[in-house]
Amino acid sequence: MRIDPYPAETFDLGKLRDGRAVALVPMTVEAADSLGAITPTFGPWVHYGFSPEAMTRAFAPAVDNGCRYQAHVAGELAGAMVIRNPWLIGPYLQTLAVLPAWQSCGLGGVMLDWFESRARAASQRSIWLCVATFNTDALRFYRAHGWEHAADLPDLIQDGVGELLLRKRLSVP
Repeated sequence: MRIDPYPAETFDLGKLRDGRAVALVPMTVEAADSLGAITPTFGPWVHYGFSPEAMTRAFAPAVDNGCRYQAHVAGELAGAMVIRNPWLIGPYLQTLAVLPAWQSCGLGGVMLDWFESRARAASQRSIWLCVATFNTDALRFYRAHGWEHAADLPDLIQDGVGELLLRKRLSVP
């Protein structure tokens, strides 16, 4: 029997470097609304000009193969993850968003480690994500966590802008 590595459950992810507790909670309509309003103002989403409505739809609980979580630090909304599973022989991290107030405190790494550990527990061979070529901070972050370039995807989201497909190979337990 195959386990679902990303069920609609709450997960305690441990603590940040400063000791504050981190949890992933299934996405709610209210959290999707908040995240949809904030994310178009920073990161790659501002570059692409995504609207609050489009981002709200991307985060909203859905009946597709997307697993959507809101991240909380000490009970406060701090970010989100959208995971496509199944995808290409392993799950795809469609969105990892850390709100500006929570960046550079270790939250993204904690969320990424959880994503990887759940895939390992499900005996997945690889995990996947895309990052815009202009998003050098994110690219540096993912490479520091062991992700490798798998393919170039020119003009995927916007003409003239490239995306990089990244893969992390996992050893099966």
